[in-house]
Amino acid sequence: MGSPYLNSNEAIILSTHNVVINTIPAEAILTSQRLIFVDSRHTQLRPQDIPFVSLETVTIGENSAMDPVLSLSVVLPDETRHTLGIVFPQGPKAKRVGERDEWATKIKEASLAAQKGDGVKPAELAPPWVAGELPEEAREGETAAETRADKFVNPPLAPRKPRAKATSGNHRIFAAAGVAIIFIIVCVAGVYFLAPSFAGTFKTTPVSMVTPQETATVAATPDITQQPIVTATPQPMAPATEVTATVTTIPHTTQAVAPQQSGVWIRIEYDGNYTASYGTSGRMKEIIGNGEQYYQIPAKDEIVDATVMKLDESGGLLKASIYNNGVLAASGSTTKPHGTVEIHADLRTI
Repeated sequence: MGSPYLNSNEAIILSTHNVVINTIPAEAILTSQRLIFVDSRHTQLRPQDIPFVSLETVTIGENSAMDPVLSLSVVLPDETRHTLGIVFPQGPKAKRVGERDEWATKIKEASLAAQKGDGVKPAELAPPWVAGELPEEAREGETAAETRADKFVNPPLAPRKPRAKATSGNHRIFAAAGVAIIFIIVCVAGVYFLAPSFAGTFKTTPVSMVTPQETATVAATPDITQQPIVTATPQPMAPATEVTATVTTIPHTTQAVAPQQSGVWIRIEYDGNYTASYGTSGRMKEIIGNGEQYYQIPAKDEIVDATVMKLDESGGLLKASIYNNGVLAASGSTTKPHGTVEIHADLRTI
């Protein structure tokens, strides 16, 4: 793990090198003064500092692979919120739920203590933690690494060693082998030319084939034994069985409906990973998921709000919809990388 410079009165509380932050393999360090992220792919990039005063919410959950997830909401200078999902990948025998919970507890304690006086303050986030081009030093570092790798794709050829001269013993072995080969060739040629004179003469009788498509009559021949006349008649072919295929047309629905006709549901459609916050005032729930999912909202005749954000830089379509008793109440979509969809539905008027 990289070791960023610490202040004189700063100490490391927790550190890990095996996490994924918004699909980016990273290292994380929690000190007594800040939270530090290091991009494992671009070690030449400066570490990202996140002060505790900029963390608005800290929640825990699991992704679709059942890996523990720690979700942080960071306040940006433009007064928007940016979610950083920290995934703790688990192996077959390694469970990291306790590690995630320890990080969540320590970060919550530090953020509450830092915001006790002045409240929440914004922080600057740089790529790759937000959408945008990487700094020059990252691209130059990649080019230099590729150049170093190209130098050793094909190693230099080693000089050929002079072939040792054949000894007189080798010459004698080659001569004996040549005589044996000539003897074998003479024997094979003799067998080939002399074998017919010792073999008998065989007479072959042609065989006539009778096909079902025609009628062939074999006439009797003047011989001591009378041969019967054999007539081959083609057999009638069985009639083909008529197969009737029934095609059922399935009507196409233009609007998906909630899995239940009663209750309030939010439907999220996106091929990648996303984080979402939905619910009513004072009862908001945060999750991390992917693909098309339905989540039920415990509400009736209330105002429902939802915020869904991509966790990657894909330009795919992210769509979110709120249904009330099977009826679409509100929806929104975006195709921007790391895009956010915010929807507001007043169920009292529906």
